[in-house]
Amino acid sequence: MTHDGPQHDYTSPDDEDPLILSPAVQQAIGPKAPAALFSAVSVVMAALIEALELGIMPPDAMPIPGIPGAYLHPVPNDLGMIEYHDTQTPKGRPAYYLARIVSPDDFLERLLTPP
Repeated sequence: MTHDGPQHDYTSPDDEDPLILSPAVQQAIGPKAPAALFSAVSVVMAALIEALELGIMPPDAMPIPGIPGAYLHPVPNDLGMIEYHDTQTPKGRPAYYLARIVSPDDFLERLLTPP
């Protein structure tokens, strides 16, 4: 996906959602999610939608080495990072697939768990 294409406005009722949530993300921000996490993830989602509408790369995007089109975006309040990937809506418009929320605990667990 290129981010220098035409601008998109995703506010029409007929528009497709530019963010596709994985089952893991849906569960993480579901009804049992802490309000602070839901709020922080909502901030990231708004930033991603704004970047898609403007046709730009999100300013806080960090490419994941070795995985083309995959990025990490920090979640406010040090709650972790969201892994997301370039994709398209069924109508071919730019979109992001939100794959998972990586918490700081995930990093510590991997460091402390022997291979």
